Amino acid sequence: MKMGARSVIVFFIVHVITSVVVSQISDLRYTEAVYKMAAPWRLTAHDGLLRRGARFYSGPTPRYGPSEMTAIPFRRLRRTQAPAQGQTQDKLRRRLQTNNDNLGDAIQFLRDFDREAAEMCNRVASSEWKYATNSTEFNKRRMREQQSLASKFECLSWRRAATFDSSTIVDSGIRRQLGRIVQPGRCGLGEDKYAELVHVISLMKDNYNNAKVCPYHGPHATAIGTDSYKSSNYVTGYTAYCDLKLEPDVAQIMESSRVEQELRYYWSAWREKTGPPVKNTFMRYLDLANQAAERHGFSDAGEQMRSVYDDSDFFFTVNDLWTRVQPLYKQLVTFVRKGLVRQYGEHVVRSDGPLPAHLLGNIWAQNWRNILDIARPGPPETPDVSGELVRQGYTPLKMFQTAEEFFTSIGLPPMAPEFWRNSMLQKANEMFGHCTASAWDFCNKVDFRIKQCTQVNLEDFVNAHHEMTHVQYYMQYTNQPFLYREGPNPAFHEALANAVSLSVGGPNHLQKLGLLNTPVSVLNGNTMVNIEYLLNVALDKLPFMAFSLALEKWRWYVFEKGPIGMNARWWELRLRYQGIIPPVARGFEHFDAGAKYHVISDQDYIKYFVATVLQFQVFSELCQASHHVGPLHTCDFYRSREAGRILGDVMQQGASLTSTQLMKLLTRGKTSRLSVEPLLDFFRPLEAWLELQNRGEPIIGWSSKMEDIALFQPFVDRNGRSSAGKFTLNTLISILTLVYVYFIF
Repeated sequence: MKMGARSVIVFFIVHVITSVVVSQISDLRYTEAVYKMAAPWRLTAHDGLLRRGARFYSGPTPRYGPSEMTAIPFRRLRRTQAPAQGQTQDKLRRRLQTNNDNLGDAIQFLRDFDREAAEMCNRVASSEWKYATNSTEFNKRRMREQQSLASKFECLSWRRAATFDSSTIVDSGIRRQLGRIVQPGRCGLGEDKYAELVHVISLMKDNYNNAKVCPYHGPHATAIGTDSYKSSNYVTGYTAYCDLKLEPDVAQIMESSRVEQELRYYWSAWREKTGPPVKNTFMRYLDLANQAAERHGFSDAGEQMRSVYDDSDFFFTVNDLWTRVQPLYKQLVTFVRKGLVRQYGEHVVRSDGPLPAHLLGNIWAQNWRNILDIARPGPPETPDVSGELVRQGYTPLKMFQTAEEFFTSIGLPPMAPEFWRNSMLQKANEMFGHCTASAWDFCNKVDFRIKQCTQVNLEDFVNAHHEMTHVQYYMQYTNQPFLYREGPNPAFHEALANAVSLSVGGPNHLQKLGLLNTPVSVLNGNTMVNIEYLLNVALDKLPFMAFSLALEKWRWYVFEKGPIGMNARWWELRLRYQGIIPPVARGFEHFDAGAKYHVISDQDYIKYFVATVLQFQVFSELCQASHHVGPLHTCDFYRSREAGRILGDVMQQGASLTSTQLMKLLTRGKTSRLSVEPLLDFFRPLEAWLELQNRGEPIIGWSSKMEDIALFQPFVDRNGRSSAGKFTLNTLISILTLVYVYFIF
């Protein structure tokens, strides 16, 4: 009896202790089981390759819901060995069982591809333009049809290009063009899995585009346009009124509201609608993207995405660049935090801590320019340029005509008649889709357009120049083969457009146009006009660098390591690089990275980090060419023919040169690498001013405490202790009771 009772007691003690341990890993087990179901790991050797004509997924929507995960056994994930990089095309040829080393065939193939790709691009661009400017269901269907045909064409071209033996083709230009068809993309998956990948990305994009939230109904709610009824207590509980979309409703509220509870509500509501519904679908996307990358010779999809930057050490390059910028960024964070403490109080923003993500004027906290009024210590010093534009009779058309005159003043060509006839420079009607400004290349060498819901203000005035820079780029490289009609890497287009914006948006250029009446002698000194301009640029550029680096580091991580704990990792990186924390607790069930369109739509984002660094290099070189004297931020290369010649030479190359070769051309042989020195030089007056303003602050940067980490780590409470499977007083009492019973027996 005693031995039997003893066995029972020992069993219960072991059971209690085991329960504590098991509960600590329960979340991880569930997440791993979900991933196992949603994204079956590579257990088979190879998948079938594309047959002639891709067949796209037409079956029922796949279900990747938690209800299907309950019977999935818990097993350790295992990845297959990735093929060695550098053997991609040889491997593809072997699998395709063909080998073509005929130079004449390769040349003819590229000629046919150039013609057919341009025609396909024109049809896709035309259908997308129709939907963007007239968002009907009919136009949406036509657009989807053309996009599907383009995907088929892309994969068929990939299959044909992969048959050529590049190692025997002596012409480097032919070899490089074949490589540009083969290396990127996802077509190596095979017909069925490629169709599934397209489908899961489409599911995630549709969820994002259709996401709507209910209005906030607390005190001091922001009126939404003319529909102030949406903010009333009466209608909030009715789903019929839950129709607030990101653009323009939620975005405008996050930019303008100063009610902390309202900002917190919309921050959370948007993430609830966009992240959790596609979390499991995203896991399947991870697996398919990795399979495609391995078939192209990469270890994972993150490595494949990095390969377009022509730098084998790109991962470490971006780290080094950020290390140089980080001291300036920490000064900016410290200064902004003082303003947030003034506005909201220390019970909301800790005076030495990271910044709450919902208070920074943007739904993703990726730029902070909308809280300039909170950050600066006093009233604005810069005259109202937007008001001056209105007073001088500027219209959207006149703003773009002024932009055209900027380019002709530096020797670049004017816009073609087709541009003025076909562009949509202001919102025409309610069917005008999203108002995000964009430049369009219709791939026929004559038709280039801009779509922008232009309003008469300084921001849209600068945007007009920015978008027209993209059009100038399109015009300059029209004589290149189709494969070279883009920048050498994804960052170049944006970098050149932003370099022009730095010149146009500066006080000196506005003064030349008569939009700023401040004397030149004042503009060239370190006055508050300059400081406020630099602060505004810094609030726009520096947080964006930190955000894009954190986002892409997170994506590279989940491609390499898998999705377990991916939401906690997201906030770890946001805290490390950007110094921000979520306003409410986040758990394993959340998927906050899914609230960003580029993540769920399979779009590169590190290009914005690179473009921010590169734009200051381009700006510095163009300023030197224009013989600028003085601080870099006061430069304006308006009317400089030499600056225009360099800009035109760079644009004309398109992607025919690598990014390192183009950097050599841009810098006139001085360097082929990215450098943050021009960026630091641009902001040097601001950095000195921030150091003075931040004297006496408890810390430069931010201090991370356990209460911050507990917001996104499910196993840490606000005191730094484990909160999952915690060994509580009740557990101890239970064990002692069992031991007491044991000794009685």
